[in-house]
Amino acid sequence: MTTTAIALAADYDALQKLIEAGDFSPEDIADTLEGIEGELGNKFDSVMVHVRNLEGQARTLDEEARRLTERKRSFEGQVKHLKKYILECLLKADLNSLKTTKNTFSTRQNPAKVIIDNEILLPDDLVDVQTITAPDKKAIKDAIERGETVPGAHIEIGERSLQVR
Repeated sequence: MTTTAIALAADYDALQKLIEAGDFSPEDIADTLEGIEGELGNKFDSVMVHVRNLEGQARTLDEEARRLTERKRSFEGQVKHLKKYILECLLKADLNSLKTTKNTFSTRQNPAKVIIDNEILLPDDLVDVQTITAPDKKAIKDAIERGETVPGAHIEIGERSLQVR
């Protein structure tokens, strides 16, 4: 007998075909089925141990990614604070620039930016109108299930998935 799970599944399928052809006695069938199912079950249990291990590692990596993202955010905040500190010092000293052996620090006036105080008061010719259309999948599904024809849409049965308890 073979030892991989997929080979055991193929053996099971081949046995089913032999059973349908009537080439085995009921005792032979029961013994063979029990052996294949036991081996296949053991293989699946072993695979699930590995799956759960990988799921645990994925959760650990998610937590580490969150931790590193928070650390990055902290560093970025420090950078912003320190640059603002240098700018405030230059402005307080009434300096537009300062050269050192390693850096040149200078202040600049940023370009003007528009601040919208109240969108409703803006004239129509100064407002960009955007229309967003999105299909209502729930309503479409309900209509098709009621027997209505919905041009441009149909229902597909999803793929089978594995559930392990």
